[in-house]
Amino acid sequence: MNVVHVFKDYYPPTTGGVEQHMSLLCRKLARKIQVTVLVPSRSRHRIQETLDGVRIVRVPEFGRYASVPLCPTAHAELRKINPDLVHLHFPNPMGDLAQLWGAPRIPFVLTYHADIIRQKAFLPLYRPILERLFNKVSKVLFSAKENITSASYFSRHRDKSVVIPFGIEVDLFRLSGQEQGEVTDFRCGFDAPIVLFVGAARHYKGIEVLLKSMVSVAGYLLLAGRGTEAPQIKRLASDLGIDSRVRFYGEVTESRLRLLLNAADVFVLPSINGCETFGIGQLEAMACSKPVVSTDLPTGVQSVNQNGITGLVVPPGRDDALASALNTLIANPLLCAEYGGAARRRVEREFGVDRMVARTLEVYGEVLG
Repeated sequence: MNVVHVFKDYYPPTTGGVEQHMSLLCRKLARKIQVTVLVPSRSRHRIQETLDGVRIVRVPEFGRYASVPLCPTAHAELRKINPDLVHLHFPNPMGDLAQLWGAPRIPFVLTYHADIIRQKAFLPLYRPILERLFNKVSKVLFSAKENITSASYFSRHRDKSVVIPFGIEVDLFRLSGQEQGEVTDFRCGFDAPIVLFVGAARHYKGIEVLLKSMVSVAGYLLLAGRGTEAPQIKRLASDLGIDSRVRFYGEVTESRLRLLLNAADVFVLPSINGCETFGIGQLEAMACSKPVVSTDLPTGVQSVNQNGITGLVVPPGRDDALASALNTLIANPLLCAEYGGAARRRVEREFGVDRMVARTLEVYGEVLG
């Protein structure tokens, strides 16, 4: 079976949640089937490489408009590959057009990662493409059932939906003997509990709300992820008078991330709107037996962290509620340990990568008959 995955970026080098999910899925699928990834090159050149058994074709890109890559050769490249099946990652107008123009007779499935929120002004132009896309797609994959009901452009096609929760390699977050010592040494640099945020500093992540909440939290905040060391974030921390209790790490390596996750007392996901559809960072923290404080969004975020079982859930955008939940946990190490243990067991039971891969292959088999 030859399957092509299409999106606007891939990890490496891009470190967003969709890109990392797609990379993990493709690497694991490549052990069983032939997998090609088709993405823009972020340059005027075509680049082809193979990483972990996945062939990656990066097509020439002539800039981005409203976050949409302009890749006039993408559809021709897809036609040249001639796969048995195409797997689109939505939203991505470039990929949609490549499928409709370059492989109109090839069956395809689609993972619905998020609604279009910031570019709604362009919907009148995009809607005819969306209607054709969802009329032709064989199956639409969602990371949680909550995302099906919140999918604005999918209401007439819900009979095509399939829920496959995102998964992670749980054992990758276990510490070696040497790393245990590194975590202990790292924690010695803090004289109060540690709250950790991991994620790209995007508009919907709620970092501003989190910083405001920390004014009332008796602990340190560690920020890791692309853009979290930006000047405006540091300036807000200074204006709030909490800069001495905030550490800015920016983008970190896998080993550094594992250290931060295991050193933290609490993981926080303070996202403020439906652009956050799952929150894979929650799974990574739970794999390290950490309790999670997340927000009550009407998306797949609520399918991961269970209030009063694996952590606490608060209303989005409420820095007072966020502060109260964080203080509740960091003041009660026994409760943290109880929630953290439940979190680890939940990830092992429900969110392992092998389950995700097996279910995805089942869908491919159903579509191809």
